[in-house]
Amino acid sequence: MSDPNTEPTGVTAVVGMVRAVSSFLYRYAGRYWVSYLFGFAALFATNWAVVRIPTVIGEILNTLERSGATQAGVELGELASAAIKPVSNLALELMLLAVGLIVVRTLSRVLFFNPGRDIQYRLGVDLFAHLLTLQRPFYARRKVGELLSIAANDTQSVRLLVGFAGLQVCNVAVALPMHLYQMLRTDWVLTLWCVTPVLIGGIYMRWTVQRFYALIRSSLEKLASLSDRVLESFSGVGTVRAHVAEEAAVERFERYNRDYLELQLEVASLRAFAMPVLGLAGYIGTGLVLWVGGNQVIAGELEVGDLATFTALLVSLVSILASLAWVLTAFSRGTVSLSRVQALLDADPELPEIAHRESFASAPRVELRDLTFTHPGRDEPALRGVNVVVEAGQTLGIFGRTGAGKTTLIDLLARVHTPAPGAVLINGHDARGWELSGLRAGMAVVPQSPFLFSTTLRDNIRLLGEQTGHTASADAELAGPAWFSLGRARGHRAAPASKSGPSGAAEINDPRLTQVIDSACLGPDLAALPQGLDTIVGERGVMLSGGQRQRTALARALYRQPKLLLLDDVLSAVDQATETKLVDAIRSLKAGKGGAMPPTTVIVSHRTSVLEHADEILVLEHGHVIERGTHAQLLALGGNYAAAHEHQREEGEGTADD
Repeated sequence: MSDPNTEPTGVTAVVGMVRAVSSFLYRYAGRYWVSYLFGFAALFATNWAVVRIPTVIGEILNTLERSGATQAGVELGELASAAIKPVSNLALELMLLAVGLIVVRTLSRVLFFNPGRDIQYRLGVDLFAHLLTLQRPFYARRKVGELLSIAANDTQSVRLLVGFAGLQVCNVAVALPMHLYQMLRTDWVLTLWCVTPVLIGGIYMRWTVQRFYALIRSSLEKLASLSDRVLESFSGVGTVRAHVAEEAAVERFERYNRDYLELQLEVASLRAFAMPVLGLAGYIGTGLVLWVGGNQVIAGELEVGDLATFTALLVSLVSILASLAWVLTAFSRGTVSLSRVQALLDADPELPEIAHRESFASAPRVELRDLTFTHPGRDEPALRGVNVVVEAGQTLGIFGRTGAGKTTLIDLLARVHTPAPGAVLINGHDARGWELSGLRAGMAVVPQSPFLFSTTLRDNIRLLGEQTGHTASADAELAGPAWFSLGRARGHRAAPASKSGPSGAAEINDPRLTQVIDSACLGPDLAALPQGLDTIVGERGVMLSGGQRQRTALARALYRQPKLLLLDDVLSAVDQATETKLVDAIRSLKAGKGGAMPPTTVIVSHRTSVLEHADEILVLEHGHVIERGTHAQLLALGGNYAAAHEHQREEGEGTADD
């Protein structure tokens, strides 16, 4: 079996490129066939005018020459009147051709270039949407910088391929036969003299095309590596500064940048030599035409107008051939970029067949049956034979040391990873068969290291608030289930919801937002923020502390009113007093005030105080369940959980004494 990471070469690379181009043309460029058809027609008219103009000039010269030869001895005025009519008609045609050339040339570019920009837009949107469907194993194999480079640089190269390069390729395909046909009509001997050096230059260009393709592919890969290095350095700028590693970071960047520079210089050198070759071949042909054609004119075998026409056509053809190096660069870069973009669009989401498309309307029953999972690329399973049943509305606690498999279990429930068939059941149905959008619509996940967007605190909490009714009036329906009013019974003062959004426009009060801010103990923090809820939290929430980020993520989860709530050590970065309040809030979920069913909750924590209220607690070690039971049962068991509880209790008392 061939290695999928091996770079395709030879026939395989050509076949892959042809497939990518054909698939792309069918999917994206096909809808613009009318624009391309009229653009090609305008391009045909452009080249017809380009070829016709030298012919008209030649006819004018021939007419003047014939008039002078046949009427020698006739008065100058009579000679002028005899030649003026045909020359005037040709001159009028020449002016009309010049005006028409401007119109059709501009039209051809508009009709070719505008679809290219639309295609780049659609390609970028489709690529972004598809990347959102891909699962975590895909992102473990691909670097973010590489994906960013493809989304930004390669899509632009594709635009140039379907715009500039496409126009030029069609232009050459039309102009070359038109010019050669008119040149053959004028004098086939001169055509052979000028075409011979061009053919020799074409042989050189064939080698250049192959070399260009390989260099362009390497260039795009180097650019992706450079982009990934820049993103990594900027994301870890705090660590770089803390370890005084700025010089090493600059050195690494310089090394990547130098590699990219050297490759770009090689591409530029190849293009610099490729451009003059066809141009030189054309100018050599022009010199041969003037030498051979001049002798024919002197010998009376060729008219001056025909020589002028032939020379003008050859100069026009040389300019087209000389631009082929630029076309070659755009075409090579575009085809390579297209194959890279197409590879991402064809990436398999690695999702099992969908059997259930609906979401769950109430708290679900969750069951794990002999759940075993091994991360890709690892030999040892992260989880081994986990069995547990969490009834609707119950809370399951997960306890264990670092590396015990706690986060892996949360990821499997959230379908970040795909479990084995029949290992995870939700409401009696295999979790693999649920459509992800429906499954995740009913759940909320709070990871240990939450991600916050560089927007306001308000928008980070609501996130999808536009779809959950945050602009509705403060009625009972908006207030949500009774269990959601977490902070009211504890006497905590909630921060008032702001009346203005990020844009400063008036906004209807959002009681749900007020509730979750109170539940997540964010009220006191809002007073310290410069603009309260409208404070921009910065990249990844850099404006907030670790505890504030965790509580913001918890508020975001509660705002969704989930039916399945997954909490992964969300209290690891908060102080003991705040932990007590948040534990009270989590217990309020379990209480189900007002008779409403609370969400089914799975909470991971290394603090036993957080898990005291759970209906059942699993103690994990190296992926195995070594203890299970309620908080009281585990304390009575006197095992790892009891030892950890005693140690944490002593630490808490020591801190209180201090």
